[in-house]
Amino acid sequence: MYSHRLQTVEEIRSFLSGATSFDFEPQSRDDTCQWVRDSLRQLRNPSLGKADRGAVKACLEKVTGLSRAQVTRLIRQHRDTGRIRDRRGRPANAFSRRYTEADVATLAKTDALHGNLSGPATRRLCERAWTIDGDPLHERLYNLRKSYA
Repeated sequence: MYSHRLQTVEEIRSFLSGATSFDFEPQSRDDTCQWVRDSLRQLRNPSLGKADRGAVKACLEKVTGLSRAQVTRLIRQHRDTGRIRDRRGRPANAFSRRYTEADVATLAKTDALHGNLSGPATRRLCERAWTIDGDPLHERLYNLRKSYA
């Protein structure tokens, strides 16, 4: 999958100048994070001088294809925790859905029957259907106007 041929800062500098080649084909984002972690450990990145750390960072950017900001975040994560993990995913506090599919279908049916009236007019129709007719489907449809359906 990937190679550990770049073992010293001198090899990294010659790679960056174009004197040597390097084969890297990650299978997934986790493989890329694993390779970055292994490379940082092998090169003892925190103990390097500033110029050497810059060369290591440029090498990681070039080999992995990640942006400078992404590589910086991975290096900081490795420095702080000693490991690198992909922190993307679902947000911790995702918005809950307010209207159901049945609400959207009811609004679409109301719009089709009345010819896509304005938002306040549709709201008044839903309010009237709920208060006068007692239709529970129209109870929550006061603000559901901008949905695609």
